[in-house]
Amino acid sequence: MSAAVAHLMELPAKMRYEPSLWVRLHRTMYPNFGRTAGPAEAAVISTPLLAWWTRRERPEAFRSTAVAAACLEAAHAIFWGVVQPVNVEVMRWPLDAMPRDWETRRDRWEYGHAIRAGLVTAALGALVTSVPSSVKATG
Repeated sequence: MSAAVAHLMELPAKMRYEPSLWVRLHRTMYPNFGRTAGPAEAAVISTPLLAWWTRRERPEAFRSTAVAAACLEAAHAIFWGVVQPVNVEVMRWPLDAMPRDWETRRDRWEYGHAIRAGLVTAALGALVTSVPSSVKATG
């Protein structure tokens, strides 16, 4: 969640950057995001497994857990379908010859991450709301 929210918090400033600065930052800062935040994407596997488990063991928590899983799956799909293609393309751009429509790719990347931030935040909220149901049922 922290990487997606970090991208969202950077968005207002980065939308004002000149093309070469945006690309330089993209190339120098974000490879580390993937190496460090990438393993946290395991939640895209563990949360659906948790939802599957709760459907029988804690049925009162199933709906919230399933919503969280769906949000994480959607966030993951947005990364691979919207964000990652831009990552690949931007790495090929010469800094002194940006495409005329570079803003289209920038916007796709930035807003893709903003949507991901919303989805992972919603997933966290859904998981948090599933806990009182589980605690109440066992308490």
